[in-house]
Amino acid sequence: MREIRRIVTGHDGEGRSTVVEDRACPHVETTADATVTNLWLHEGRPGNGADYRDPVGPGVPLPPPARGSVLRVVEFPPREPGGSAFVHRTDSLDYAYVIDGEVYSVLDDGETLLRAGDVLVQRGASHAWDNRSGRPCTVLFALLDAEPLRPAEG
Repeated sequence: MREIRRIVTGHDGEGRSTVVEDRACPHVETTADATVTNLWLHEGRPGNGADYRDPVGPGVPLPPPARGSVLRVVEFPPREPGGSAFVHRTDSLDYAYVIDGEVYSVLDDGETLLRAGDVLVQRGASHAWDNRSGRPCTVLFALLDAEPLRPAEG
């Protein structure tokens, strides 16, 4: 996966807007057969004060923090023959934007092919991402903490 440049704005001691960071995002990890770059995350309501510290810690947790969100880019390589996609579910509302390539969103009752420019809104569904093409697929995700799935009332 190519490096992703992360530019973060903030404020100086006098309240003027400024760039507080401009570099390749250091939070890159290969997990579940994909390369994940966590660009930003926050717990609770985010602050925009003058003090800046990188809010992304070590590791790449799958769900967003409690009452928070995470912004990440994931590169899905083509699936190996005979391999299986990683099925998972998080208590989150996820926005997925396909930047490049194509990937299948696999759900319990079917699958949908997404191509560059497509957007998927995922509402706590059990799912997997399956790249069956011959080249990598890059997807931008924003995950927002959400209430856990509750069984339908009947």
